[in-house]
Amino acid sequence: MSKLRGIYIAAGFFGVLVLISLFADFLSSNPHSTQNLDQFYHPPTRLHFFNREGKFVLKPFIYRTELKDPLDATYQENMDEACSLELFYRGYRYNLFGLIPTDRHLLGRSQAPPYYPLGTDELGRDVLARVLAGTRTSLIVVVLGVAFYSVFGLLIGTFAGLAGGWIDSLLMRFSEFVLALPALYLVLALRALLPMNIPFWQTLFWVIGTIAAVAWPPMARGVRGLILQIKNSTYVEAARSLGGTPAHIFVRHILPSLLPFVLTQLAVAAPVFLLGEIVLSFLNVGFRESGESWGSMLRSLRDTRVITDFWWNLLPLCMVFLTLLSLNTLSSGLRRRQPEEQIMRI
Repeated sequence: MSKLRGIYIAAGFFGVLVLISLFADFLSSNPHSTQNLDQFYHPPTRLHFFNREGKFVLKPFIYRTELKDPLDATYQENMDEACSLELFYRGYRYNLFGLIPTDRHLLGRSQAPPYYPLGTDELGRDVLARVLAGTRTSLIVVVLGVAFYSVFGLLIGTFAGLAGGWIDSLLMRFSEFVLALPALYLVLALRALLPMNIPFWQTLFWVIGTIAAVAWPPMARGVRGLILQIKNSTYVEAARSLGGTPAHIFVRHILPSLLPFVLTQLAVAAPVFLLGEIVLSFLNVGFRESGESWGSMLRSLRDTRVITDFWWNLLPLCMVFLTLLSLNTLSSGLRRRQPEEQIMRI
C-alpha cells in the first residue's frame, strides 16, 4: 500500500506540473524575460497584513524597496510607501494555452513597484516566472522526447524482430554500436555543427532529436526480444493457421502484448530526456537565455555566492530534484507491476 501511495503522490506531482505549464503566465507576476537591473538579486518580496498602526488588513500589501548596498545587494523597505497587491489584475499580455489572448494574472501589481514572490536573479528577472516558464519547456522536452524515443524504438525493434535473418543481425549490431558511443561527447559534437544562436523551437527539436538518437537501443532491443518470443507462441500460430494476415496478427495479437513493456520503457526514458536537457543547457549548448529552461537557470549556481547569499535562486534545482524523483518513482512502480518474463528481457 505504501508503494502505491508513493506512485499516487508522484503522479499527482506530475499532474501539478502539467497544470503549472498550462497556466505559467497566469501565475506569473512579471514577464520571465524582462530585466530590471535596478533590482538585481532582489530577495523575495515580503507580504504584509498589518499596517504601521498594527491593525490587520484583509488585502495584503508590500512596501517599496530601495537598494542600500550594491556590492552586497541589500535592500531596505520604505515604510512610507505601502502598495496594495491586486488579485486577478491586468498585466502583460500573453496567450493562454497558446491560443486565447489575455492579460489577466493571479496576483501582483499593474504598476511599480513590481512584486517578486521568489526574488530576482543577477539581471533582475523574476525567478518564479522563469521557473514556471522552465516547467513548460521541460515538460515539452519530456513529452516530445518519449514520443520520438517510442517511434525510434518501436520501428527498429519491430522491423528487426519480424524480419529476422541478416536484417535482424545488422540492426542489433548497430544498436550495440550506439550503446558503446560516449553519448555526451557525441551530442556535443553534433551541437558544434549548428550555429550557437538558433531559435527556441529549433533548439527544442535539436535537443530532443539528439538525445533520442542515442537513447533508443534499450527500447528497440526489448521490443525485438518480445516479438521473437510472441511470434512463435501458440495463439499467434493459431491465428496464422486460421488465415490471419501479418498486419492483422501484429495489430491484434503482438502489439497488445508489447504495450506493458513499451509504457514501462517510456516511464524509464522520461527522466533521461529531462536530465539530458538540463545537462546540455547547463553546459550552454542547449537552451540559452532566450529560451527559458531549468538547465539555463542552473548556470548561475556555478557562483558559490549565489548559493550562500541568494538562496532563492536554488528553486530550479529543487524543481529538478522533485521532478526526477517523481518520474523515477513512476518508472519503478511500472517496472514492479510488469510481468516477470518481460522484465528479464529489458
